[in-house]
Amino acid sequence: MARSGSKPFGPADLDSVDRHILRLLRDDGRRPNADIARTIGVSEPTVRKRIDRMMQNDVLKVLAILDAEATGFPVDAIMGIRVKPGKIREVGTQLAAMDYVAYVGYVTGRYDIIIETMLRDKTHQLEFINDCLAPLDGIVSSETFNVLSTEKFNYMWEIPYDSEEPDVTR
Repeated sequence: MARSGSKPFGPADLDSVDRHILRLLRDDGRRPNADIARTIGVSEPTVRKRIDRMMQNDVLKVLAILDAEATGFPVDAIMGIRVKPGKIREVGTQLAAMDYVAYVGYVTGRYDIIIETMLRDKTHQLEFINDCLAPLDGIVSSETFNVLSTEKFNYMWEIPYDSEEPDVTR
């Protein structure tokens, strides 16, 4: 049992009601609790308490998703970065603090860190590589992959169904 105010260790214990709430919020994060309650057949206070619990346990985050291209940042680039041993967290923290960096992940394989950037144009991309990446102490090398087109970006990932749990929302 977690202490009050602490996050649980390990995966959250989600029942079918929690999963139904998550699916409905995935489709519309602003959906009213009363509507969710009517749809899945529970009370509004039950929905509210469950959402609060899932948010406190970092199972659920409600946020606005911006379209980078529509907001003036059409250059989507993914960069693989190799880092000096012992510098991975330091470099990752610095990258995460940069305005144009949308994602920072520590990975295994050829690179130590993968980042995704959203930039205004090719000139901005060159400035980012030269003026932001190059001065960082600890970067050994980087490789840039410009995303030409995106077939799928799953902001709406969902928990797969258990075999005994029916999918009532499909």
